[in-house]
Amino acid sequence: MPTGTPGVEQLGAAVLRYRGPELEAVLGYRFAAANLGEDWLILDLAVTGTTGESVEVHRTDISLLIPGGKEVPLATQEEFGREFRRIQPVIRRSAVAADPLDYWSGRAPCEALLFVVPGEGVAFDSFTVNDRRVCFEKLFFPLPKGVQEGRYVLVMKLPESEVRIPFTLGLAGRGNPLNR
Repeated sequence: MPTGTPGVEQLGAAVLRYRGPELEAVLGYRFAAANLGEDWLILDLAVTGTTGESVEVHRTDISLLIPGGKEVPLATQEEFGREFRRIQPVIRRSAVAADPLDYWSGRAPCEALLFVVPGEGVAFDSFTVNDRRVCFEKLFFPLPKGVQEGRYVLVMKLPESEVRIPFTLGLAGRGNPLNR
């Protein structure tokens, strides 16, 4: 179903697809919509390229515009690692609430590995996609005032374009897939 944003369509109650010149992305926000007040906003993301050319997505080029217009950068692995023990139960709940995001058959799956459990691997500062692979990742944004109702925009700055995927949380049930 089309949205009011060019290149963005609604695939499910809390799933959006972005189609752009460099990549396609599917964003799941079911957990965020159902957990207002949490101090970390957690999103599920799947990304693939649109051409045979590789596109590198850097951690520092991923951010979130929150209600009020402030831009919040994606957490670093260090921030995530410091808070992991405290937020681990929230992460487990988010995994249960996640929608399936694999909308591309025949593409090799990969993990973006921007975040890893402390002591269980190496996190990377970027990942690369093309039209033969799709990478999956949970995105973590620390929000000191907590996840609030309102309009959010996931932003990814790429070499040739900028991805912008708007979504709404709360607001009397609109944007909360559990209230539909």
